[in-house]
Amino acid sequence: MHKYLFKIKGYLALSLILYCLETLLISVSLLFPGYLVDHYLEGSSTIKTLIICYTIFFFLNLLTCYFSNRVADYRRIKFEKYIKKDFFNAVIEKNYEDYHKYDIGEYLSMQANDITEMCQNYLSPTLALYRSIIMIIVFGISLVVFVDLSITAVIILGSCLAVFIPQITARELSKRNSTYLKNIGKYTSRIKTYLEAHDVLDKCSTTKIKCIHEKELDSILADNMHFRKLNSFAMVLNGGAVDFVSVISFATIALLLYSGDITMGMATSAFIYSTQFTEPIYQLNLNIGRIKAVKGIQNKLQDIIKEKANSLVECLSIIEKIEVQNVTKKFGQVEIEIPNMEFVYPNKYLIIGDNGAGKSVLFRMLMGFYQPNTGIIEYDKLSGSGIDIRSLNEYVPQQSVIFEASYYDNVTIYGTYDDKDLMLYETYFPEELIQRIKENIMSNNLSGGEKQVIGLLRALCSKKSVLLLDEPFSAMNNVTIERFLSNIHNLKCMFIVIAHNINDYSDCFDDVYVVQGRNYNNKLNINSSVV
Repeated sequence: MHKYLFKIKGYLALSLILYCLETLLISVSLLFPGYLVDHYLEGSSTIKTLIICYTIFFFLNLLTCYFSNRVADYRRIKFEKYIKKDFFNAVIEKNYEDYHKYDIGEYLSMQANDITEMCQNYLSPTLALYRSIIMIIVFGISLVVFVDLSITAVIILGSCLAVFIPQITARELSKRNSTYLKNIGKYTSRIKTYLEAHDVLDKCSTTKIKCIHEKELDSILADNMHFRKLNSFAMVLNGGAVDFVSVISFATIALLLYSGDITMGMATSAFIYSTQFTEPIYQLNLNIGRIKAVKGIQNKLQDIIKEKANSLVECLSIIEKIEVQNVTKKFGQVEIEIPNMEFVYPNKYLIIGDNGAGKSVLFRMLMGFYQPNTGIIEYDKLSGSGIDIRSLNEYVPQQSVIFEASYYDNVTIYGTYDDKDLMLYETYFPEELIQRIKENIMSNNLSGGEKQVIGLLRALCSKKSVLLLDEPFSAMNNVTIERFLSNIHNLKCMFIVIAHNINDYSDCFDDVYVVQGRNYNNKLNINSSVV
C-alpha cells in the first residue's frame, strides 16, 4: 500500500499539519478551566478575557476540523480510485488461467466491497494512528509543563501498557474478517447465478432456490456474527484498558490534591487532560485492531495487482499457417485427443461434430486459454506461448458479450476497432435486422440472434488475421446465415467456425472438419476427416 500512500502524499502531509494545529488548539483550550478556577477572584476583566479567548479557540478549532474533514474526503476518494483502477486493470489484463483463479462474483465483491472496506479500515485508521500519536505527545508535554510530572508519568506508563492490549485479539480478528469477506464474494457469485436463472425457473424450482438461498444467507450471517462476537469482546477489552488509565489518573490527582502538591486549578486541568489523554490511546488501540483486521484483504488485493501478464511475447499482425499436432488435453480422468489439423491463411474452415467432442476445447487452446498436456500448436512454426495470441486471434464465444453501451461502442469496443468498413460489414446482414439492433440495443432487449450479429460485426471490425467463431449462428434464421456466409470469401482473414446448424452451407467453406467423439474407458477419442 506504500505506493498508493505516496500518490496522495500531499493530502497526507496537509492532514498531519491540520492534526497538529487542531491538537495545539485543543491543548491550549484545556488550560482555561484550571486557570479560571485559580484566578476567578482577580476581577471581571480577567473573566471576560478568558471567555473571549476560549471562544476564539473554540471557533478556530471548529474551522480546523472542517478543513481536516474536507482533506480527509479528498484523500480517501483519491486513494480508493487509485486502488480500484489498478485492481481493475490488473484483472482485465490477466491471462485465462490467472483470471479464473476467482469467479466473476468474487471479483465484483473485491471491486465493490473489499477495496472500500480496506480503504475505510486502513487509510483512515493509519492517519488516525498519527493523529493519536500527535495528541499523546502534545498533551504529554502540556501535562509536564503546566500540571505535574508525576501525573504525566502515571498516565504515560498506563497508556504504554494499554497499547499492547489489541495484540491479544488482532490475529484472530483478521482471520475471521478475511473468511467473512471471502465467503461474501462466493455468495455474490451464487446470487448472480440465481438471478440469471430467473426465466427458466418454475414454481417448484423457485421455491427450492429460495430455500437454498436462505441457508446460504444464514451461513454468511453466521460468519459475520462470528467476527462481530470477537470484535465486540476486543472493543470492550481495549476500552477497558484505556478507562483503567483514567482510574489510576483520578487516584493520583486525588492524592496529590490531598497532600497539597497541586492547586485546585491544576487538579482541574490535570483531570481534564487525563480524560482527553485517554481518548487518543483508545483510538490508537482501536485503529491498530482495524488495520490488522484488513491485513488479509490487503495482502490478497496486493497479490492480484502485482501479478503481471507475460509481456515477453512476439506480436504478429498476420500469419500464414496454424498447425495442431498430436494435441491432448486432460480434464480429471477424461483425456481429449485433438486430431492433427492445419489452417492456412486466408482459407475458410468449418468444424462440425457431436456436442462434447472437444471443438470448443480446441478453440480455447488456440486462444491460449488452455495449455495442451501433450503435442504442439504452432503459428508459422512459433509456439503459442511465444506470441501475443490475443492480438492475432479474434474469438467470438457461444454467448455474445453485450456492453451496456451504444451500438457503435459495442461493435468497436468503445472505439478500439476501426469502423471505416462497418457500413460494408452491415450489408452482410439483412438491412431491417441491423436497423432493429440499432434501435433496441440500449433497451437491453436484443434477441439471441441479434446479439450474435453484434459479436460477428465486432469480430469483422477487429481486422485480425484469424477469426475463431464458436457457434455464431445458433440463434439465427436461415436467411441471415445464408446472407452472411455468401460474403465470407470477401474477408482477408483465416476464418474458422464451429457450428452444428449450417451443414447445408458447407460449400461456402474451403475445408470442413468433421469431428466425432467417442468415450472409451474415460478417454475421449476424436476422429476427424476433411470433406
